[in-house]
Amino acid sequence: MSRGITAVRGAGLLLLIAATVYALDRWALNPLRCGHAASLGAAALDRESPSPFQTQRLARQIRDDLQDCGCITPPDATIPMTLGAAAEASDDPRGAITEYQRALQLDRRPEIYFHLGLMQQATLNPSAVENIVRACAFDPARLADIPYDDMRKETEQRLRAMYGPDWVP
Repeated sequence: MSRGITAVRGAGLLLLIAATVYALDRWALNPLRCGHAASLGAAALDRESPSPFQTQRLARQIRDDLQDCGCITPPDATIPMTLGAAAEASDDPRGAITEYQRALQLDRRPEIYFHLGLMQQATLNPSAVENIVRACAFDPARLADIPYDDMRKETEQRLRAMYGPDWVP
């Protein structure tokens, strides 16, 4: 009888260890790995790249590194933001729009709206200015970062109309 109880206890202990290892990997280590890979990828994209070939290679590497990170728990907006920046760097505005929209489902940051608006402008999407206006409403200093003069003027006009003439510095 004592051998049977010992065997059941041993099996229960092994099951508990296996469940603990799975839980730690799934809900602690994998999100940390993915967050770290996203941070490194974003930092690498922020640095100046001397050639378009290297930028393409870097974007492909980032997409490969973050391939299994779409379903981490808890969700992290840094991952789709980095994937969007990688798509933007590899001249894929539609892919970037998809990733930035996914990031907006997780977090509402002005830089997400800003990059989404710029990519929508590249695809001639009419809601591009709305997203740029939303980004600049939270962070008026982003007005200087808008690369298109007509879009910058329209954004400034909309901000002044919505929030008054003293809103934009």
